[in-house]
Amino acid sequence: MSMKPNDETPNLRPDKFILIPATLVLVAIIACSILFTKSCEEILKTAYNAFTYTTGTWYLWVTVFMILLSGYFVFSKYGEIKFGEPDEKPEFNNYSWLAMMFCSGVAGAVMFWSIAEPLYNLAYPPMFAEPLSRESYEWAMSYVLLHWGPVTWPWYMVTALPICYMFYKRKKPVLRISSAAEPVLGERVNGGIGRAIEVFFIIGLMFSNAAVMGVSVPIVNHALAATLHIEPSFTLELIILAVSAVIFTASVSLGLQKGIKLLSDANVVIALMLVFFCFVTGPTVFIVNNFTSSFGHMLNNFFEMIFWTDPYTKGTFPQDWTIFYALWMASYGPFMGLFIARISRGRTVRQVVAMGLAGGIAGSYMIHAVFGGYTLFAQLNGVVDAVGVLNASGGPAALVSVLSTLPAGTAVLIGYCLFSTIFLATSVDSCAYVIACSATTKLTIGAEPTRGHRFYWAAVQAGLALAAITMGGLGPVRVFANFSGALMLIPIALVVVSWFKMVREDKALEQICKQNPNA
Repeated sequence: MSMKPNDETPNLRPDKFILIPATLVLVAIIACSILFTKSCEEILKTAYNAFTYTTGTWYLWVTVFMILLSGYFVFSKYGEIKFGEPDEKPEFNNYSWLAMMFCSGVAGAVMFWSIAEPLYNLAYPPMFAEPLSRESYEWAMSYVLLHWGPVTWPWYMVTALPICYMFYKRKKPVLRISSAAEPVLGERVNGGIGRAIEVFFIIGLMFSNAAVMGVSVPIVNHALAATLHIEPSFTLELIILAVSAVIFTASVSLGLQKGIKLLSDANVVIALMLVFFCFVTGPTVFIVNNFTSSFGHMLNNFFEMIFWTDPYTKGTFPQDWTIFYALWMASYGPFMGLFIARISRGRTVRQVVAMGLAGGIAGSYMIHAVFGGYTLFAQLNGVVDAVGVLNASGGPAALVSVLSTLPAGTAVLIGYCLFSTIFLATSVDSCAYVIACSATTKLTIGAEPTRGHRFYWAAVQAGLALAAITMGGLGPVRVFANFSGALMLIPIALVVVSWFKMVREDKALEQICKQNPNA
């Protein structure tokens, strides 16, 4: 049932009790990372190893729980709940809704990992397979499909539901992760506890998106350098970051409808063009067969793969990959929950979960099947020794070596640079939008945070990305993502419990009103 607020007038001023603490912590982290790079790297590495080996396994259990919850919400009675009035139409059409969700959910990292992750799985394979063996090829794509399908999208969909419900059904005049926890925490969400949750959310999201930017910018650096026949450099990375800043600045200026929506629509078209070109000009039959075999292999070994922790040897594959992804997607869960909530007015629970899972997984699988399949084909048939490049020069260089072997390789690299830069800008813009929503004093349905407020968080985000790039490598990126995931699990647990509590309370109240209309 719908609950009308007493006052629908928004107050778009930033909440200083959220903005100031979050800013102080982030500025301190940025400054230390840039001024004391080596020391920060060592501290982060130590924290990463300690955390993943002591608590990381719990995130595998929670991931499976999220998968089960997603299925439950699609097929249960809760699927009929509509976010908005009974006759309200969706605010965005299906294409734009899926495009915005997909671009925000996978960001520019999806293209990198579609090529780099299969190569890492060949070089350092799971399940005790030998490097570059037949077994390593069988596991390579299977684990990619596990990580970018069941491990990713259920976190987003489940977290979105209680936020949607609180905002559109109970008409809570803020779009915050803490507001969705009100049924559990009570009025404390309007005080220090609620603001503390928001500060943790902002810091965690900033770390998570910095991880995405820390991967994306070096890739574009190598791709652009190969196109221009120059050496990759830190200066070029700064230029790429500046260009991305210009794009997301323009997007912020245009707002949600004309900014994030148009960028997402355009980038999906670019992605489809790149995928289609690689699929048609590449080894089409091998790509189809490899995906089919890998998908069946993943389904057949699903529980073994997702629960494998390798406790008997000194191997690190589960910690480096499956636990890493579970933590990374947990870190993105509240952000995607808030963003999906903002764009899902007029949709039902069943539509949000079912379409979100189907569209997100299908988009991810399409990109990984084509580019990952081509990567395995190129390595297997001696087109390029991408694993050798990976070991010698790192993931970005390996990606460039693979894409360069495609017909019109230079054009593909240019398209990839454009694709990744727009993806990055979309991710930064949507992240700044969600954080500004969280830190706005009162945000009613239809209102948006001020442009200046969104600019502010985009600028801070760029500073944290600069810190990640300064430290360099996948190590700090992994720690950024894992740290943010650790911060997010408690808010996620609170909002999921609150979701069940809210729908039961409102259902009971609705029954009382039907029995006694004058009550």
